[in-house]
Amino acid sequence: MKKNKKIIPLFFIIIVAFFSCEEDIIKPDSMRITLRVEVIDTSIFTKTLSGDSLVSNANVYINSISYSQQKEALTDSNGVAVFENLLPDNYSITISKNISKEDAMKVNGNYVRWIMSNQIQDTMLFDIIDKEIEIRIILKLIKPGTLIFSEIYYNGSPANPIPYYFHDQFTEIYNNSSETIYLDSLMIADVDYGHKDEDVIHSIHSYMFPGDGTTYPIAPGEYVIVAQDAINHSEINPGSVDLHNADFEYYVKDHGDVDNPDITNMIQIQHKYGIDFLYSVMNDAIVLMKVKDPFALGYDTFDCLLLPKSAVIDGVEYREKLSEMDKKRLDATIDGGITGGLEMYQGKSIERKFERFEDDRAILMDNNNSSIDFHVLDTATIGYNYDVNKIE
Repeated sequence: MKKNKKIIPLFFIIIVAFFSCEEDIIKPDSMRITLRVEVIDTSIFTKTLSGDSLVSNANVYINSISYSQQKEALTDSNGVAVFENLLPDNYSITISKNISKEDAMKVNGNYVRWIMSNQIQDTMLFDIIDKEIEIRIILKLIKPGTLIFSEIYYNGSPANPIPYYFHDQFTEIYNNSSETIYLDSLMIADVDYGHKDEDVIHSIHSYMFPGDGTTYPIAPGEYVIVAQDAINHSEINPGSVDLHNADFEYYVKDHGDVDNPDITNMIQIQHKYGIDFLYSVMNDAIVLMKVKDPFALGYDTFDCLLLPKSAVIDGVEYREKLSEMDKKRLDATIDGGITGGLEMYQGKSIERKFERFEDDRAILMDNNNSSIDFHVLDTATIGYNYDVNKIE
């Protein structure tokens, strides 16, 4: 039996050929530029150690806004990192260098963990004449974060069989410091869009850890899991995650929400809508905060709770489209980038990158820039503790 032949209209062939050619177009060399980034430290550290202010072996990251591409280079002995063959675009530039324990001891006589860092956000790189651009960036001496978000699973599970399953979301918080910290009265909140440049954040939902101040310690290198619903979700949607052993769960009173009686509930501070504290499966910003009085600043006209931006301990912003830097909810003091780039309901997660070991304890990247600090996991890794045997 002969197979039926399909007749394809000529105009369809022409259209397909046109778009195929479009995809193969390579930008000409005449459009390319070279970027030289000179890195300087005006603090005591570099000058004491090397007798100069030029910073060698600093990590320089550049992010193309339109093309969602990231490049990385180390500064040379002259404090310069070079990036060649760049397309003109708006770029974000982040520099970071850890001060080692040995160097800190040489300068201060004791060990306090510091990072030299700075960022330039959304700057246009274009030079039609010389094709070479030079930028000088002066580093700031900052203390890295203590408690940080190490993984956020917001993406939702693939339909199997239930479509649009998002009740398996969870947040992992990691102690990136060398001291025990107490979670008591810390808050997790999501941030409304359109207020990036204000001194306050507009919180859609806010939940607080319970405790009397010393009830819930988290030791160096340890983590806790906060579940949307602390149940075994794989029993409902195969391929989802088991959260029945989470450390905490969000519970929305009087809304028919799932409550695992064996898991400690977070305290509801602000809940604008929904039967659960649902992170957006597309675009959101999540912050960890320490606020003495969450209600001191009141509410905005859209019933979002106002919270002081200065109280933010850590923040992570994610979007479905990584090029949408103009839609950011957090400023560079909290998160200078965005992570994710995920379509909805793929079962994927975002995880903070491992940086190094310090006294057999994992130190995770913390540049206040999610474009650099996070990567995407194909599946969520609940409770992954950054064991030395799991790091490649």
